[in-house]
Amino acid sequence: MDLDKRIKNNHRPLCVIDIKWAMGFIGKNGFFADAINCFENLSECQSGLLISVKDKKLHPFECDNQWHYTFFIPEDWVQPKEEKYRAYTLEEFIEAMESGLFESWIKMRHAKTKRECEFLYTGYQRTIDKDYICLGSNYFDFEQLLRDYEIPDLNGKWHPFGVEE
Repeated sequence: MDLDKRIKNNHRPLCVIDIKWAMGFIGKNGFFADAINCFENLSECQSGLLISVKDKKLHPFECDNQWHYTFFIPEDWVQPKEEKYRAYTLEEFIEAMESGLFESWIKMRHAKTKRECEFLYTGYQRTIDKDYICLGSNYFDFEQLLRDYEIPDLNGKWHPFGVEE
């Protein structure tokens, strides 16, 4: 069995033989499963908070969803999912505006200072080598927006001002 590539240092999921050691992970986030092969792809595992560890043969790990599982791997042992973004093209940005992803007022924040601002989208400008959008009275190219700014998704989580690949 090959574990998910994001699991660090070839750690293996904790099981019934690790109960005493697993007690140290109570209150920590991690991934739960009833079948060891679920750890081949972490998206198949239940993620949550380890609430308790019971000294029993089957399903010793209790998740905050009130279910008990056979296997657990702490989140510390897993590399975060790498999110990759690329800059919008003008066509993609206009399509996103038309679909309602962006409104006439665009909420964003500076990636380094985390200072939030809202700009009124007032148009765009095409040149031979770059496309720019006008936010307020400032023109931004899409590479600059990707590099320097973040936008919230529908759940309020901030991510780079770009398209997820």
